[in-house]
Amino acid sequence: MLDFIGQQHRQFRFDLKYRALLGIGRKQLGREIEAEFPSLPSGCQLVLDRVAQRTVLEGVRAQLRLTRRALSEDIRSYGTTYLADYLDRSGSELRDVYRGTADSWTGYLRTARLISPDSIFEQVAAAALAVGAEEAEQELLRKIGRFLHVDDRERADSYTALLSSVGSRYQELGVREQAFARMIFFTLELQRKFGLGEEAYDTGLDYVRSFPWVCREISQVVELGVRNAAHAPRTLGTAGSSHFGLAQVPLYTHATYNRYEVLAALGLDDSRIGSHREGVAWCENTGADVFFVTLDKDEAQHSPTTMYRDYAISPELFHWESQSTTTLASPAARRYLSGDSTVLLFTRRAAKDDWGTGVPYTCLGPVDYVQHNGERPIAITWRLQRPMPADVFAVANAVAG
Repeated sequence: MLDFIGQQHRQFRFDLKYRALLGIGRKQLGREIEAEFPSLPSGCQLVLDRVAQRTVLEGVRAQLRLTRRALSEDIRSYGTTYLADYLDRSGSELRDVYRGTADSWTGYLRTARLISPDSIFEQVAAAALAVGAEEAEQELLRKIGRFLHVDDRERADSYTALLSSVGSRYQELGVREQAFARMIFFTLELQRKFGLGEEAYDTGLDYVRSFPWVCREISQVVELGVRNAAHAPRTLGTAGSSHFGLAQVPLYTHATYNRYEVLAALGLDDSRIGSHREGVAWCENTGADVFFVTLDKDEAQHSPTTMYRDYAISPELFHWESQSTTTLASPAARRYLSGDSTVLLFTRRAAKDDWGTGVPYTCLGPVDYVQHNGERPIAITWRLQRPMPADVFAVANAVAG
């Protein structure tokens, strides 16, 4: 008889012991314990009394929130370099790996000694960039968490293609591919290193391509994002208003985006994208007024003049307030109320998530004017051309009270 319990330390790795014995992942192990090991071979039996079963289950479930050191050991125990494979077999989630800016899949693979610390840099860019390659790679790896939200197929495939297309030039790309190139460029804040303009896009993307593990990791992350998408994206081109120049804008309703992606896709002037922090943006090149709405506003982060009342009235109607300085005679208000621009609504639950990182916005798409009252701010009711998803409506409606 083997004793699988005993008086173990609270951090004792029950999951490793049972997984080694049964040859299964932690996610499946939890189900096996609850069901009293139904998949054991004929003639084999594992018997746990109720107290022991509870103790082991608590230990197994605790591993879903491993320390960084324990997570490295856990990753090593599965022996795979594919993120999706590890998540499927272990029962972990993306956020178990990407808890903060210090975490990356590549970093864990190196700590777990599943990939070599050598060959960080491939000589596809200028040789001078090889100096400090390890630090440069770490800088990029710290930003990969910015791609966790990617959840539409075209964007995921385009990001992967652009990062694997060594030697491709910005000028040779189609309109949508150029937008995706800018979206990657600004998401990684490459303008800080390479400046702005088409030459900078080429130099910056070549620089990223020279780090194969960075590109590989981004590709794996965005593929998982599509696989786990909560909503069904729909192109802006099918949502109307294409005559304002949105037909070639690669944004999808009910997909999620960071601010850089939205502004880059809509053609905002490059010099303004990296520094933009306001809740509205006028993208003249595509005739779009963009509203960035944080629904659950933190009073510590907002002044009394920016605590706007933005909320959903129904899945199709949204109450929104303009900036506190906006008058009915202003150019922005005239565009809003006359329909001379396409108004695009983006919302998010809060500014920061549980890990302290920025929350992406859900694209609710074009909205049509219904009515307004007052000014400084102007309170406007908008009708969505596509009803918002049920989970988004639940949050957007809850803040109405």
